Amino acid sequence: MTAVEIPRQRRARRARYRLRVAAVAACLTLMCVLAGTVAARVYHGRLLVLLVAGAALGAFAIGFALRNRPSFLAPGASLVGLTAYLLGAIALTADGTEPLPATIVDALVNAVPRTLTALIPVEPAPDTVVVPVFLTWLAATLACEFAIRYGRTLLGCLPPTLLYAAGLYLVGPNADGGTVYALAYCVLAAAALAVTAAPPERRPDGDAVVDGPAPSKAPALMGAVVTTCVLLAAVALLGPAAARLVTADPGDPREYVEPPQLTDIDLNPLVRIAAWSKYPDQELFEADTSGDSWMRLAVLTEYDGTTWQAAGDFRTAGTVIPGSGDADFSADVEIIGLGGKLVPAAADPATITGLPIAVNLASRCLLTPDGLATGSTYHVESALVAVDPAGAETARPNLADGSTVAVPPGTPEIMATIAEYVIATYDTPFERAQGLADFLAQHYAYNPEAPSGHDLPALGFFLGNPADAGGQRGTSEHFAAAYAIIARLVGLPSRVVVGFEVPGGSSTVTAGQGSAWPEIDFAGVGWVRFDPMPAPDAVPTPPEDTLEQMEEETPTPEEDEGGGGEAEDFNDEALEQDGDFDEELAEEAGGVPLWAWYALGALLLACVPLVLKARRALRRRRRLTRGGPADRVARAWAEVLAAAARAGVRVPGHANAEEAAARLASLEADIGPLPRLVNAAAFAPGAVTEEDARAAAAVAGEYPKRVRHQVKRWKRFLT
Repeated sequence: MTAVEIPRQRRARRARYRLRVAAVAACLTLMCVLAGTVAARVYHGRLLVLLVAGAALGAFAIGFALRNRPSFLAPGASLVGLTAYLLGAIALTADGTEPLPATIVDALVNAVPRTLTALIPVEPAPDTVVVPVFLTWLAATLACEFAIRYGRTLLGCLPPTLLYAAGLYLVGPNADGGTVYALAYCVLAAAALAVTAAPPERRPDGDAVVDGPAPSKAPALMGAVVTTCVLLAAVALLGPAAARLVTADPGDPREYVEPPQLTDIDLNPLVRIAAWSKYPDQELFEADTSGDSWMRLAVLTEYDGTTWQAAGDFRTAGTVIPGSGDADFSADVEIIGLGGKLVPAAADPATITGLPIAVNLASRCLLTPDGLATGSTYHVESALVAVDPAGAETARPNLADGSTVAVPPGTPEIMATIAEYVIATYDTPFERAQGLADFLAQHYAYNPEAPSGHDLPALGFFLGNPADAGGQRGTSEHFAAAYAIIARLVGLPSRVVVGFEVPGGSSTVTAGQGSAWPEIDFAGVGWVRFDPMPAPDAVPTPPEDTLEQMEEETPTPEEDEGGGGEAEDFNDEALEQDGDFDEELAEEAGGVPLWAWYALGALLLACVPLVLKARRALRRRRRLTRGGPADRVARAWAEVLAAAARAGVRVPGHANAEEAAARLASLEADIGPLPRLVNAAAFAPGAVTEEDARAAAAVAGEYPKRVRHQVKRWKRFLT
């Protein structure tokens, strides 16, 4: 080898190595991007995709640039880059309501639990992007070190693979299978392994010196063969188990993380009504709304006889609340003295900014994990729920959710009595719902000093005790809770809502505007609000007067059957009549005599054979006169086969015309040229003429008459 060829060979080997290393680095970088993108499928928008892609590119750029430097430089530089990138991601996703240092600390401390409890689709926020960005950067750094610095490409594929698995676990059953992601990932991994980088001692780039001939390819080829055999054996052994795992439903990690918890006053928000009623001038919050609205605080559907509670858990959400329509209502709220964690908002909230939010998807209510404090502000936009009153008047109750009609044991007797009154007085579900509200409003009074309590004994005291003993007086807590339970006894699905009546424009909402009200669920309409509260200064009618009057007017079962009151004298001669008593009653009632019904039934039975015969004749005529020549030939053949079947000779559907003709020969009835015409209609329909169709119709018309004597008599008579 000449002195000129040696440097040329060195340059070629160096170029091949650099191309191989660049290809491996590109494949592993894209693998890290894909692995991070797997988790981004449950995030809102494309921001997280861009963040994890930037993290993978940044980490690999640092590692690749320092691949030939001392090994301690790359981790330090990567850590600095990760810190700067995380701070940039937090600043990019922050809403600016809190100082940046406080936002950074909160995001780092609460990143893991909030990522796992975030409501899907997850809103990219400081505390929900930290984990995927950090893991993507870490996976890219380790992959670069293993594959590029130390030349172990297979080991370098492990970090992005673990990141891919973590993304699948985070997604759980909340997205599609991601087949395209899996295929692209496998292709990139195969490409990286195919152009595996050389070990460090064989590197011809940088300051490395290339001496002697190129290394033999035989050991590398042998290693590739052995590796392929090992992979095939692993696939054969682990394939069935992997297939079972693929077809199984993945678990959701959100099930194992405790959701945001409510305070005592939020667990049972109905108890706040009593305090609001006693101090109606207490300022709770300021609101600037785009229109009049009922801003809900809590929706309560489950009742155990003691307390009303909300169903479902709260899940952390971002600024966008999933499942809402287009927002047509907005409110800017500043908290003064409300307290607790529940956040007032009109139904249904669509977006909210200014507070960290968790959402109860069952009730669509909002909660802030840190609690409301004086001075807290937020902006909420809602898609107001529109109810069709006309549709509700004719709708049926929606009984799909059993928890909305469940009644605990031990309900007071007065509730059952009121329910019976409502059922006896009103007919439709909507009338009963409105009638129950009217009954409570007309027979009970509002008293802001009434003690709090909505358990069954307290509600029984409110409904059943006389006014001079402290009963029949209560707050909206008592009216709403009693209404909801009695509605369920009537068969109406109900729930209790706690909230505020807020006028449009800018106003200060006081405790006097807080109340509870019941709602009824109608199929196809939704939840409809009803107002059982009495009018101001209304004088209630004692409920016992109305209920006792109903008992007096309602006949007993004995009276309905004629056995109540004084017994009739069945020995009275006036009751003795000659003749058949039932017949005279029928004649007096002007009814049809019984013999006429029997005669009509016999006439209808006699007409059945005539109807069947007429139907068969009309079908034959329709078959033989409509359509083209080929179609009429085929239908004539169908008529012949039907007539033969009535005579007891059935031709299987797979038989051709010649086989069918052989079977029909047993009936000793000529079918003429019909088999030939049938074959022509099937294989050369254009060759069938009108004359052929008329000939086939003539055969089909005469054939039933020729085989009639072989049809059983009862069949001839009936059909």
